[in-house]
This record gives sequence, structure tokens and C-alpha cells, in this order.
Amino acid sequence: MERPAHRISFSVLAILALIAGCVTVNVYFPAAQVEKTAEKIVDEVYQEKKEPPTQGPTEKPRSSDDGGTIRGIARLARFGPAPAFAEEATTVSNAAIRGLKEQIGRRHQELLPFYQQSQVGITRDGFLEVRGTSGLGLPQVAVLKKLVDADNSARRQLYEEVAKTLNLKSEQVSQVRKIFAKQWRDKALAGWAVQADDGQWGRK
Repeated sequence: MERPAHRISFSVLAILALIAGCVTVNVYFPAAQVEKTAEKIVDEVYQEKKEPPTQGPTEKPRSSDDGGTIRGIARLARFGPAPAFAEEATTVSNAAIRGLKEQIGRRHQELLPFYQQSQVGITRDGFLEVRGTSGLGLPQVAVLKKLVDADNSARRQLYEEVAKTLNLKSEQVSQVRKIFAKQWRDKALAGWAVQADDGQWGRK
């Protein structure tokens, strides 16, 4: 006995729908670009960028007929702009991101004494947490909590702005935050309190 054609078609469509529902859609996430951006911002906040070495005594100007100046200009023309273009291509920035970075950088200077005493720590989520207030007077405790609250607010905005600039989905902000969290902790100085991925606290 033959089965009706419409029943067979319905069964085929049902199976295809089931298969389609089981397929995992991979959402693109520019991990390398976010990592470069986070590294650059954290370096600037922590002021880890090294100043260029002091130049020695000025050399005696060379004569123009030795061709050195011309060759130097040619090399700069060919290779000089490359690092700038490379950085521009692998990081993201806009006025909002720069403003938030500057806020966090200024506040970082005020937080330094608390970092050094491990009274404030860096969480696994890329935020700050008050770890202890021993030895602090009430006014200092109030200042510390105010600084931490303001810094966490700026950090949250920073992560969201980076995601927005890269046209990422709202659920991908957590991935941005995770990458920043790793940079904040990896580049922390010795003695600072940091939280591991498993939730345990320790010192660098």
C-alpha cells in the first residue's frame, strides 16, 4: 500500500527542520583585534610604554654627497609608516574609548597605593574589588569605595564601547570583558591582588 505523497513530504520537511535546529551557528568574534586593543589600552593605563632612549651627543653633520641622507629618507618612505598602519588595522578606537581610557588612567594613579597594599584587587571579570580596609580611616575607606565604583562603571562602559565599535552582539560583551580581564591581571605589578579564573585570590 502506497503512502500519500503529502505525508512523505511533511515527514521530509520535519526531518530537515530538526536537523537545521541542531546545527550550531558559529558567530564571528575578532579575538585577535580585541586582544590587541585591550593590550594597548592596558599598557597605556599602566604606563608600561617605555620612553625612547636618550640620544647621545649630536653627530657631526655628514656631507650631502655621501648619499646617506637620501638613502635614509628612502627607507623611511618605504618602511616608516608600516607600524602605524599595522596598529590602526589591528586595534579599535574612537572618542568614547579614548575618553574612558583617560578616565581609568587618571583614576589608576589614585588607586596605586591601594593596589600596592592589596586593598583593592582585579577580578576575573575585569573589574575591581575592595579586598580589605585594614589600616585605613573612614575617610580613606570612603575614597577607596568611591574610586572603585567609578572605575568599574568606566570599565563596563569601555567593554561595551569596544564591542559596539566592532559591531558585536550584546552577548559578546562578556568575551570582550574576559580578554580585558586577562590583560589587566597579566600586566599587574608584583604584590597586586588578582583573582584567578577559578575564583581564587592571590598575589602577583
